Amino acid sequence: MIKKGVRLYSILFGKCPHCHEGEFFEGSFFSGKPKEKCSICDRKYSKEPGFYQGSYYVVYALGVAIFVAVWVFIELFIGNVGFNGILFSVIIGLLVSAPFTYPLSKIIWANLFFHYLEEKPGEEKMDNEGDAS
Repeated sequence: MIKKGVRLYSILFGKCPHCHEGEFFEGSFFSGKPKEKCSICDRKYSKEPGFYQGSYYVVYALGVAIFVAVWVFIELFIGNVGFNGILFSVIIGLLVSAPFTYPLSKIIWANLFFHYLEEKPGEEKMDNEGDAS
């Protein structure tokens, strides 16, 4: 299974990208609004004002992936439905996936910039001899 320390863990479970323990979103995943900071490690989730505007690039990439997936599915399993059938299917696929792609893009964006904390919050990092550093 996916363990803590892997970025995919933070993305799939909506956890803090830094400690993988605190919740990333206020309320539920579908709210799409990140908390100000983690309740466990106290890491601020925004590096600067407008930080999450970069997540629009991720939403665009997710939208393109959904478009391609729907188109390939139709071509492989349904057959020739024409341009209007493919267009209608892609639009429906994008509308159905919209509540997932918006918050997903924000947590993916945050995971690009925040790295996993090796030790647990509040613990000192130990070197090879066992002395606190």
